[in-house]
Amino acid sequence: MKEATASSIRTIGLFGNPEKSQIDAAIATVRSLAEAAGVDVIVTKALLPHAMEPVTGVDHEELAVRSDVIVAFGGDGTMLRAARTIGDHGTPLLGINLGSLGYLTDIPLNELSDAIGALLRGEFHVVERKRIAGAIRHKGGEVCNFRALNDIVVNMGPLPRALDMEIRLDRSTMGRFLGDGLIVSTTTGSTAYNLSAGGPIVHPSVGGYLITPICPHSLAVRPILVPESMKVELKLHDVGQGATLTADGQAAVPLGKGDRVTYAIDSSTVRLIKFANSDFFRAMRRKLKWGAIKRRPSRG
Repeated sequence: MKEATASSIRTIGLFGNPEKSQIDAAIATVRSLAEAAGVDVIVTKALLPHAMEPVTGVDHEELAVRSDVIVAFGGDGTMLRAARTIGDHGTPLLGINLGSLGYLTDIPLNELSDAIGALLRGEFHVVERKRIAGAIRHKGGEVCNFRALNDIVVNMGPLPRALDMEIRLDRSTMGRFLGDGLIVSTTTGSTAYNLSAGGPIVHPSVGGYLITPICPHSLAVRPILVPESMKVELKLHDVGQGATLTADGQAAVPLGKGDRVTYAIDSSTVRLIKFANSDFFRAMRRKLKWGAIKRRPSRG
């Protein structure tokens, strides 16, 4: 696993969404600060047209191997793609928000220079976030598997036909229910699809799975947080017009009647760079406008 200290940073890799209008200026800022500190910068090939000056462009796998730190520009989707790029290389990842909400990319663009300066001075720490692993079993055999930092989601097919699902926790069943699908997420992913589907916000340091039904046809079927040691399984008794499994919104595979999806906390982690002012609840206040009170206009 790669160490992340100021003295160990010799190469910064840049990963990002080339469609973001601010990407050119963001890359130029990082290159200027890094090169002044004697640190090399490389970029993905997709970012080469936005790098302004000659710079080394590499594919995703090589970026993870050659970089001591990867800086990702974009929204949370970009961060999730970067996490897939890193795989098991353990390269620390810093997210710069060029999107809208951005729970994973928690550094706003106007703090980019300060963040890169702190990075180069070694004024940061690394937190490890667990991933969830999912495997699809068809007629008793495993057909494919996925890993996700946020969530693994089962959704109904193109026509609005409810899925007939059953959730099993260890040897117990939560019973069968009809609904549009199921989200199984890490606590890191609690602010993603889970939140939109009515699941709870959970601090990412809390371990376990969040199991959140999507539009269940029963008010008794509610989101639940279970320990990561528990075996979780979803059985599809009927899929109507079809079902699809997606991992972090990055990979998708169709599911059929009788298929089972098993879930486990993966042994590998994603390593995120954080700073002294990084705070989960500060981010929630900023993103979700907690505590924002609209004052009534005074009467003249």
